[in-house]
Amino acid sequence: MADDVETQITLCKQCKNEIPIEAKICTKCNSYQNWRSFIPFSNTALALITALVSVVGIAGPALYKVVHTPRSEASISMPSVDGTTLRVVAINRGDAPASLGRVWVDGELLAGSTKIKLQNDSDAIIPPGSKLLTFDIVPLLDENDSYSSSLQMLTFATTNKPAPRTEIRFQVLQSDGRFAIQAISLDVEQLFHLFRANADRCSAIKTLNFENGCIGIGTPKEAQFPTSSDKKPKSR
Repeated sequence: MADDVETQITLCKQCKNEIPIEAKICTKCNSYQNWRSFIPFSNTALALITALVSVVGIAGPALYKVVHTPRSEASISMPSVDGTTLRVVAINRGDAPASLGRVWVDGELLAGSTKIKLQNDSDAIIPPGSKLLTFDIVPLLDENDSYSSSLQMLTFATTNKPAPRTEIRFQVLQSDGRFAIQAISLDVEQLFHLFRANADRCSAIKTLNFENGCIGIGTPKEAQFPTSSDKKPKSR
């Protein structure tokens, strides 16, 4: 006859009756003997709490939308100037779209009539997240003025002189009516490449007008550079 297996006995954590040591539930009081014994709730209460948490998880976002007014928190960062092309990153940390208002030049060098044109008009809407904005800088300078200005910036660079103050300003409109003005400054090197690129751009344009900016300030033909006898730029 096989030996009887001796069953190890322990006491219930709740009613103190003897139960097998492997038992997970007391056969007398139906209380849990594992980790659930430390939670002072009945099975019914646990089920109700679980159901409540599930309902809150589903209905919570909808209730939040009812009491929360979406708003934008947009700003301009990481500017990069490459010739006559300006790139910035628009960052919107809010949960509503913002928009880009005016963009203009303020300073001592470029005229206020300089155009900062957004390449894609739809990019004026700034949704939550981040996006790249690309602009064309269109100075009111003809080929001659642009070339002379690039030489002036080259002189500043070689003599370690700062360039005249030149800022590009952005008006950022928030969803709740607030707005902010942000500015980026152009240094000597950026201005040099801007003027040189604008001279190259205007040299390829056949019809000069205010739209493309290459009409400049109306330099008389006899004062324009270069002519067949010119070896260096004329001073302005």
